[in-house]
Amino acid sequence: MNPQGAAAPADGAAQAAPGPLPQAAGPHPAPATGSPQAAPRPPPPRPNFFRPMRPMPPRRERKSWTLPPAPGPSLRQRVEQREREEGLRCFDTSCGIGPSDEFPLLSPSSRKHVSIHPHHDHDRSISGAVCAHTFHPACLVSAERVAGWGDEGKSKTEPLVEVSCPVCRAVGCVTREEWEEGVSAL
Repeated sequence: MNPQGAAAPADGAAQAAPGPLPQAAGPHPAPATGSPQAAPRPPPPRPNFFRPMRPMPPRRERKSWTLPPAPGPSLRQRVEQREREEGLRCFDTSCGIGPSDEFPLLSPSSRKHVSIHPHHDHDRSISGAVCAHTFHPACLVSAERVAGWGDEGKSKTEPLVEVSCPVCRAVGCVTREEWEEGVSAL
């Protein structure tokens, strides 16, 4: 028997004493288990960061990458074009007589340009041009020597020298005087 006169349970389990329950101490005391406020509440819903909130749009088909169009000629190309129009530079890609940063002024004798004429075996007069490209005589001789078309092995008595255009590869001829002028300028 306990001091209040109640019988102890037969199974030996202790009964809770009627009266106030002990409170937990601290800044956040635990709620009492017997009160209606102590019912466990479900946690608030969390946003799901691993799944999008709205459905994803269908994937677009990937286009193959292409180079964007060029904005136009570069500054160097524009300057060289203007120099060609003024007669300072020839169409040879390695023109060594045209103006450069080191030597911007040219002598009037270096402004002479020659064009490649059609080759007529039977007619010794030359007229017209095989292409629109013109060259300094020295640039034409240099380009022909690099291409293997030089005047070596040919008779120096022929009035015409067979050449090909370094730009478009059109075959024609120049006069012996124009060729010798280019050889002496090198």
